[in-house]
Amino acid sequence: MRARELFKQSMLTQQSLDNLPATAMTAINLSYVSHKLGDEGAALLLLDDVLSQGNAQIPSELRIAAAFRKGIILADSGKAAEAELALQLADQSCNKRCTFTAGINNLSARLALAKGNFEAALSTAKNVISATGEKEELANAQRIAAAAESALNQNETALKNYSAALDLDKELALSARIYEDLTGIASVLEKLGRKSEADDFARRAVTVKAASRMWPVKTENKSPP
Repeated sequence: MRARELFKQSMLTQQSLDNLPATAMTAINLSYVSHKLGDEGAALLLLDDVLSQGNAQIPSELRIAAAFRKGIILADSGKAAEAELALQLADQSCNKRCTFTAGINNLSARLALAKGNFEAALSTAKNVISATGEKEELANAQRIAAAAESALNQNETALKNYSAALDLDKELALSARIYEDLTGIASVLEKLGRKSEADDFARRAVTVKAASRMWPVKTENKSPP
């Protein structure tokens, strides 16, 4: 919440200076914080404002970042069709040559997974795993690959990918992702008939979720910052 207030102040300052690129950058950062606080409406309004600006006024990289972030928020909200449109905008602007390539590909794999296209999700996630050195996106790709492999009954490989993602997420201290990894491992172990181990990982997942201070909390106020 403190970060949200600081970003609001920064954005007001940049707006008063008529610095559109800096205003857009701050709006994207503020949208991230708003999303983390559970205020999806405010986050999307900020990103739509960036995307509504003319191409000449906002650098391409910031427009890609805004579209990519919008896709993530919509995917988190279960709005797959809208997320797909945001993903297409980011992907077309990036054209595989921007700093968000790995993230965009992961979002594509995640949406394929949500649609039940497990083979496509797995193929795309594997491409990210082989190409990226970014730890967070690598962990995301490993988690997506594991979920797809589990759905395809490739459970031993799924367990390896979930475990690899867990190691990276622990290193990055990403509590929400650690919870997803532990839950995924528990599910795969259950399918493999290793119930006592599955129960242990499930308990660990509950403990992580309960202990995390950064878990998103839904707010009632949906007005923009």
